[in-house]
Amino acid sequence: MAAYYGLVAAFILLAAGNVIWQVWAPAFRRYPPMDCRMGLQHLATAIDRARQAASGVAERGEDAALSEFRSALSPEWDDHDAVAAACHSNRELAVALDVIERLRYAEERAVRREVSDLAPLRHRVGQIRQNQLER
Repeated sequence: MAAYYGLVAAFILLAAGNVIWQVWAPAFRRYPPMDCRMGLQHLATAIDRARQAASGVAERGEDAALSEFRSALSPEWDDHDAVAAACHSNRELAVALDVIERLRYAEERAVRREVSDLAPLRHRVGQIRQNQLER
């Protein structure tokens, strides 16, 4: 019985250590020097590019559109943590980063909405047009 409790205690300590590391590890990371304003500009540009890329594949379904949106965010959004670290010390730029992050998630929701709401409507209107031409 003592071995069982020892095993459970070891598991709990290991899991707690893992959670603690996940929370505190970003504080120990070092990033190369980066211009915050330029990083913010790159992130915003990537959002525009991703929106355009996802709109071209909306007819293929939500998964394809979201995959295209997320992949088009690279390589700029791969450096998001470095940009966040560079902007951390300036309150105004940190707020700007927050706004850009919210725009990213809003655009992602818009891609979902476009696929689920607008794509079927566009398809139906296309069918109506085709039926009108056949007459």
